[in-house]
Amino acid sequence: MTPHVRRPASPLALIVAAALLVASMLLCVTPATAQEEPERDVDVVIVGGGLSGLCTAFHLRQAGVSFTLLELAPRLGGRIRTAAYPGGLRAESGLAEFWEGNPALEVARALNVPLDHEDTTFSSMVLQGRVEAFVQKSNAAFLEAVLEAKENQAYQAWDHDINARLKILDERPIPSSMLALKDVSFGRWLDEQKLPPRVGAFIRATLEPEIGTTLESVSALDGIAEWHVFTAPGARPHHVVGGNQRLVEALAAHLGEAHLRLNKQVTHVIQTPSGVEVRAIDTATSHILRLKAKAAVVAIPLYRLFELQFTPRLSNEHYQAIQTQGWGSYFTAHVTLDPAAERFWTVDGRSILPLLAGGSLGVLYSGVSADGQTGERKEALLNLLVHGPAAEGFNARTGSLDDVQATLENALDALFPGIRPLIHTWTFYRYHPRAIAAWPVGRSRFDALSDLLRRPFGNIYFAGDFTESSHSDGAALSARRVSEQLIERLRPRTTVSGGAK
Repeated sequence: MTPHVRRPASPLALIVAAALLVASMLLCVTPATAQEEPERDVDVVIVGGGLSGLCTAFHLRQAGVSFTLLELAPRLGGRIRTAAYPGGLRAESGLAEFWEGNPALEVARALNVPLDHEDTTFSSMVLQGRVEAFVQKSNAAFLEAVLEAKENQAYQAWDHDINARLKILDERPIPSSMLALKDVSFGRWLDEQKLPPRVGAFIRATLEPEIGTTLESVSALDGIAEWHVFTAPGARPHHVVGGNQRLVEALAAHLGEAHLRLNKQVTHVIQTPSGVEVRAIDTATSHILRLKAKAAVVAIPLYRLFELQFTPRLSNEHYQAIQTQGWGSYFTAHVTLDPAAERFWTVDGRSILPLLAGGSLGVLYSGVSADGQTGERKEALLNLLVHGPAAEGFNARTGSLDDVQATLENALDALFPGIRPLIHTWTFYRYHPRAIAAWPVGRSRFDALSDLLRRPFGNIYFAGDFTESSHSDGAALSARRVSEQLIERLRPRTTVSGGAK
């Protein structure tokens, strides 16, 4: 018999063997090693790291209430996103501005986040097919330039009536005559006011970008309530210098990394005799996390509420409130251009942006440099915040982004004839179609179903714009509401020597 000769292993065989050994070691990790992250009981678990979740955490921290925040994405901020491009250019790929009265501005100031603002409420707009440039120094001067005298008088009378109605909405109980407006669309109600066509077009062009949908898609009561961003004393939009993302960064630094956990998909919110248990999956490792707390704040978008299992199950009325609510849609497109393109949106040396273009273009904003300034640079940057039906179509993923680009280029060249050869690149940011909450005909933010979502469900609290308003102030308002409810519950005032402490 010929003796067996053992041949030296080839280099390739050694590499394969080493790879198999490493793979076997990874596969043989014991459940105890691969199990959930260490548990740490806290006062409150916050589900969702968007504006409402972050502001809730801020208020709780200020009051000394312990918390852990769980976020599904690998980043915080939700719709607050700022894209950075070569050459120091930045543009918002999410929430564009914070209006006066938004409690998020109070948080920004408390954290010394630098803000700038515009001194006027209205913007340049395409009105009945013509670009009306806002180059005046005040809202009043702009209205006088855009509307004829009789049209302006009709608008002023309508706006005065809306202000009176908004004051009524601050009262409780709300008169039945006002509540009845939830049963007709804002578009139809506006037509019934018999305003001059140009005034109606002005109101539509102004409001639809804020609600992310058409005036026919929301109840009249909802549309009236949303007009508050334009009528509040001193109403004006604010931006974070260098990008709104800097507010998120400041909040994250203030709250502390140890309290913020990313890539956590919450699956269950279970009420227990002592509070809640929240279960989540780490989307990077598939580890299971279980957190126990006295209460939970669910601060996720409306449509994601169906992705959670609640024990006990939410009531039928809760699900009715969620299912019957409407939404607004957004889609963002950034386009870089030759700097020569800036002449298309410059009048007398001054930019007329933002421009409410409507249609497939939405609102046109200008990109800025990292320090918040515009100026001479190698490229110009336009930020298109598309809203309503056009945004829903772009978000639907039924067509290619090449088709989206062709649609937007055609619309941009129709708005600014001759701009197409100056276009360099496009970058797109899709949202889920239900970007923000809205209340359709038959519903209202003031009805019993909405009141139900603002009340605790046992040890579970709901936060988000869908509990308050369509605008981003709803997210921050809901954070203030739930944090006040939780602080009162978890940090009750004690009595010392017969007096309140």
